Amino acid sequence: MDAPHLPEQSAEKRVRIVGSELVENYTVYIIEVNVGDHRWTVKHRYSDFHDLHEKLTVEKKIDKHLLPPKKIIGKNSKSLVEKRQKELEVYLQTLLSRFPASTPKVLSNFLLFHLYEINGIAAALAEELFHKGEQLLAAGEVFLLRPLQLYAVSQQLKLAKPTCANGDARADLGHILDFTCRLKYLKIPGMKAVVGTSNIEEQSLPFDLSIFKSLLQIEISDCDVGQIKDLPSLKPTLATLSIHLSASSMKEILVPEASEFAQWEPEGVDTDCPVTAIIPTWKMLTTLDMSRNFIRCIDDSVKLIPEVEFLDLSYNELSLVENLQHLYNLVHLDLSFNKLTVLEGVHTKLGNIKTLNLSGNQLETLSGLSKHYSLVNLDLSSNRLAQLDEIKHIGTLPCLEKLSLADNPMCIIPDYRTKVLAQFCDRAYEVCLDGTTTTEKELDTVEVLKAIQKAKEAKDRMANNEKKVSDVPGQAAGRPQSSSSSLVAPPSSSSPSLSRFTCSSQEITTCKEKAFITKEILTPVDSTRTQRCYDVYSSTCDVIPQVETQIDSSLSSEVTFESRLFLNSWDFEESEGSVKGGYLIHFLNLDSSTSDKNVANNPQFPKNSVPSDVLSQISLFESDQDQTSNPMILFLTSRYLCILKVDFVALASRDPTEASMMQSCSKVTRIPLSFTLLDPKQCCLCRAVSNSRLFYDEHVIELMVGHECLTVVFALPQDKFMFLREFTQLRSSLREIKTIALQCTKKGHLKVHSCPAPATATERIPASSVPQEVPRPHLTLSLLYPAKSLIQQLMEDNQCPSHLSLSSSLLLISSLKGDQLVHFFQNNVAEMENEELKHILWTSVLFYRSPDVETTACVLLSTKAIYFILDDTASSLTNQSMMWTWHRSEHKDRDFLISFCFTLKLKDLQSINVGLFDQYFRVMGPSADHIISCLTRDSYSTHRFLQQLMMVLSLLEKVPSPEPSELDFYSQFGNKSTGKMVNYELVHSSKVKFIYPSEEEIGDLTFIVAERKTPQVPSHSFNILLYVLVFQVHIVPGQTAQNQTVLQPKTLILTSTDVFLLDEDHISYPLPEFAKEPPQRDKYCLTDARRIRDLDRVLMGYQTYPQALTLVFDDVPGPDLLCHLTMDHFADGDGKGDRTQGFGGAEGEVQWCIFVPGADSRERLISLLARQWETLCSRELPVELTG
Repeated sequence: MDAPHLPEQSAEKRVRIVGSELVENYTVYIIEVNVGDHRWTVKHRYSDFHDLHEKLTVEKKIDKHLLPPKKIIGKNSKSLVEKRQKELEVYLQTLLSRFPASTPKVLSNFLLFHLYEINGIAAALAEELFHKGEQLLAAGEVFLLRPLQLYAVSQQLKLAKPTCANGDARADLGHILDFTCRLKYLKIPGMKAVVGTSNIEEQSLPFDLSIFKSLLQIEISDCDVGQIKDLPSLKPTLATLSIHLSASSMKEILVPEASEFAQWEPEGVDTDCPVTAIIPTWKMLTTLDMSRNFIRCIDDSVKLIPEVEFLDLSYNELSLVENLQHLYNLVHLDLSFNKLTVLEGVHTKLGNIKTLNLSGNQLETLSGLSKHYSLVNLDLSSNRLAQLDEIKHIGTLPCLEKLSLADNPMCIIPDYRTKVLAQFCDRAYEVCLDGTTTTEKELDTVEVLKAIQKAKEAKDRMANNEKKVSDVPGQAAGRPQSSSSSLVAPPSSSSPSLSRFTCSSQEITTCKEKAFITKEILTPVDSTRTQRCYDVYSSTCDVIPQVETQIDSSLSSEVTFESRLFLNSWDFEESEGSVKGGYLIHFLNLDSSTSDKNVANNPQFPKNSVPSDVLSQISLFESDQDQTSNPMILFLTSRYLCILKVDFVALASRDPTEASMMQSCSKVTRIPLSFTLLDPKQCCLCRAVSNSRLFYDEHVIELMVGHECLTVVFALPQDKFMFLREFTQLRSSLREIKTIALQCTKKGHLKVHSCPAPATATERIPASSVPQEVPRPHLTLSLLYPAKSLIQQLMEDNQCPSHLSLSSSLLLISSLKGDQLVHFFQNNVAEMENEELKHILWTSVLFYRSPDVETTACVLLSTKAIYFILDDTASSLTNQSMMWTWHRSEHKDRDFLISFCFTLKLKDLQSINVGLFDQYFRVMGPSADHIISCLTRDSYSTHRFLQQLMMVLSLLEKVPSPEPSELDFYSQFGNKSTGKMVNYELVHSSKVKFIYPSEEEIGDLTFIVAERKTPQVPSHSFNILLYVLVFQVHIVPGQTAQNQTVLQPKTLILTSTDVFLLDEDHISYPLPEFAKEPPQRDKYCLTDARRIRDLDRVLMGYQTYPQALTLVFDDVPGPDLLCHLTMDHFADGDGKGDRTQGFGGAEGEVQWCIFVPGADSRERLISLLARQWETLCSRELPVELTG
């Protein structure tokens, strides 16, 4: 039925009882209530009437005899029921006439006014918000309002009456208005059927949205567009708009004013055409979900939503993609389950989107997607794709990582997966097809298919070019030979292995590539292929310009295949049989005073240390070869950079039948990737070997092996690009400690904005030659320009505790302020795309592999990983520790510092063990290398880091999926649950376990210290009051004033009667699942214990160590808390001097000098110690301040 157009201020309220029915042994009366045009029924038995009458008698003082009396005998007889029905009807009519303006709450609830009548609905909603409104706003959850409730509020606002007509302040309409002004998340679910037992149709009830002033998200479903009033009033704040089963066009939602104006334009657009209206845009709207509607086209109303990044138009009736060129910020687009058949020229309309869902359409060709270079996720499932050739259109997309082709006709083709992956050429291993990661077996099959295809193409190309080459009469044969050609063995005399390097099937096309090779730099032992390429280039390529240029990859493929001969078996197994690269390179010595000579003459480097070993083994610099070297072959494994040097002259002179011919004429050098870096300078300016020669910058890479610089020159520019990509990928996937370079200014500050250094007159190169192809994580605008609140938070977090020792690199990091922190992270640390720094923690860390080495670390928590920037002491944790015994003063020309970094990706994080009293925590990954304990020694720092970690893990669960989901928008992205607590484990929604100390762990510690307690103390009074990680300060005699103290890590336990010092193993317990035997050390080892009643005084101040506490105990005779005797017990009197520890201790005193890093823990220790001492000694604890 149609809704009334006028407010229901004076709507007549009528009530009558239309019948009755017998339920079990009592009679139920059917009441029909009419208010205006709305009608509904209510069922009540006589006892309900009696309860109502009792309440009204007390509250409203109505006549007690107004209600018909009870009947005990014959109460269900027909005559009595009919008589009572009339009497009860008169009773209800009398009550309504008694209260014409404001119906009492008990009567309103009896007649269900709070469900169907506007005054009752508004009053019930106001009372609910009076009690729960503030809690709902604070929780930030989605609030649900039905169209009938919004209609009631809208009608109430039109009535000329007080906001609290019934006198109950809890039902004041102001509670609703206050709540709606501050509400941020709203859901309005309509319904097509009538409401309850009424004749009210919610689809016909108009409601006003102008009462919402702060909405960020709104979802409306099953509502007619005509009933939604003032939706544009939400433009100033709305960020997410979801409309389902309500609209037939986008314009009626985005531009409802279009029905009033014939010509309109969005605000801020210059136009010469006459317009009748300028419509403001949705400036804050970033997500628009109009799925499951009846939309037939994408109209020009999208010009009003220029900031939208996520657009969902799935389950509509679209047949054409248009007008989306106005959405410059669009990243995710869902057009699934529409009626799309073609996508011609769609790249001109979609811009740089990353996620595109086209599943459930009628596509037969993919030609329109060939230029969508920004695509990362593409869903083409459930279409009509039958030909594998269609995959060629998307096989060249450089960023595509996830592809779905399920439920297409092509899926029934044998070996469908491998044939599809083969279309992606060298990127097959990067593509995840149909939700399944590519396996090694599939990659092997793809390589075979690629080899077959290349062979076929080469054969066809040679057949086509043979005639063209023969038209040039004998130029190749008649060319003059160079002076070095006589030293090169002819191909006929070379071995099969050598023939791979000297085959000339593609010489001409290879030489046509832009290369750095000139005749002056060729040496007598350069490869035959390189020499002949130069000759052909100089004599033939200019004559045949029509020959098609291409990259000859035969050398790389053959070298990669043969590289297994030069690798140890374990290297090949670690690389899972995959060896990357196989690039022909040269090494250049660009500085006659190169640092390798200094290293060779430096006695601190042994002969087997890596830098000198690398430079000497591969013979980079040979004095008789004009600063050039033999061509070498470079390839990569999962952990090493391998350099293969082959003596081609000796190889050509060997007997081809000799089994070890290749190994005897070659040498391979392995350099760990973990300490191999690209030049830390952002620009790789190619230095010249002489004043008259410059190499093309696209051929040159400068590598840092430790602190030694190696300049690598690639034969082909694409080899450099491929090497950079593979090197970056392999190094970011390393699961071990690796090095990073921190670039500094001349004053020693960290340089976070890397700019090319100005070149001299002889070194200047064009700006375009600066290599921009170095793979770096892509950054969004929000990452490049972070919020001020985040920067302020990071600055507060970047406060290093005074007791931590810092290396030069960590000292630089601790000095960063403001935007420098974010830029430092993005330029020097971040390894993944769209990675944002969220938290910084300064702490000491322990590695499971080296439990005795405690090192300082700056822990950087990002949205993708946890980075541990380590102190220089971390060099002892690596296998190349001798590599890093260097000082910056010895390398004054360097403007950078080398530091250590360990990366734990959040996807590899399995569990977090939280220590007692939040004094430390342990992160655990998939292996022993990924177990690290962070000894914060501060409960606040631990709690703050775990809080930020949970928040980041929750963000990983909220990435929108391109696939359609059965859950609504708010169920997916509005869920605030972080996990479920089971026993002492919090299982986060990301499947990461947060394991907290159990009662058993507390019991074990209590048992250990209880064994050492004073015998006179009853066991029932023994309990642990405080557990804190501290440092015991020891004075080292004979040292300077700056280094006279040593901090020794300890665990301090305070009970009601005693104080204990223990050595604790923080890394080995609880035992990891892979541990096959218990650790060598116990978790707790008691080292010293004293009674509180023996405490004489407490010294506080800056002597001995700043902010340390000195506990002075009387060394009184009595039962020793440490009753285990050792040989030292019977030592000479000299050993008794150790009984007085610290400074200023008199004879007969024992001093504990304790430094507690956490301020809260320090105050709590003093407070508890003073309280227990006062309890035991009945006087205040003496506390003295030192200088």
